[in-house]
Amino acid sequence: MAINEFTGVRFDSASALAAAAQLDALADRLAAGVQAEQPKLTLVAAGSDEVSQRATQTLNAVVASFQQSAGGGVDELRKLAATLRTQTDNFAQAEGQSAHGFAV
Repeated sequence: MAINEFTGVRFDSASALAAAAQLDALADRLAAGVQAEQPKLTLVAAGSDEVSQRATQTLNAVVASFQQSAGGGVDELRKLAATLRTQTDNFAQAEGQSAHGFAV
């Protein structure tokens, strides 16, 4: 039978903060990419006939939905990064208070 030894909990706040920064950078890249491609995503009808007009309306509605979803994704990445930073700060404060309690 294997013996499991508990070696404690380890938390690397520097790595957590670096991950939060990477999430922010990812959100920035995603937002910039969507913004840069905006002109290519706006469609104009090929003709004045009903089919061309309707197809363009439908495709532009899909583009609008995509942009809304991408914006929501950017917002969620930023929230996740902010939460990770907050939790890291809270953990560091709790650790500091616990360590202070052991001070002699």
